[in-house]
Amino acid sequence: MAESFGDPSEGMGLAARVLLHLAELAPLGPNDIASLGRTQQGIVAVLAVRQGSLTKVLSRLLAGDAVTVERRYVSGANQRLKVYRLTSLGESLARDLRRRLLPPRPSEATGEWIAPRTPSNRPGRDADRLGT
Repeated sequence: MAESFGDPSEGMGLAARVLLHLAELAPLGPNDIASLGRTQQGIVAVLAVRQGSLTKVLSRLLAGDAVTVERRYVSGANQRLKVYRLTSLGESLARDLRRRLLPPRPSEATGEWIAPRTPSNRPGRDADRLGT
């Protein structure tokens, strides 16, 4: 049985929501202090889900190599916490989810191909020059 949380009409499971959430966060350098949004506590707060459900999904994402975990210093915490971030596979999955689930932005290309003008469909000077 697939897990689905939040608005059922959205049709997006918790794993997809976690991937999209982690993809929205700024990249984390090797010596950076992580934000609370990368911890279980932060993800639970943002996605409004139970921690038990999140833990199960995170373990599946870890097993599938979409997410990696490490203990790091987190801003506002007195101790190191488990911090989650996407692997290259997870980033690819998040990009695919974004393309599939979210409407394209007006600035993005629509993927339409525009045929170059040929002498047969160019107005004016080409017809005169080619003698047609």
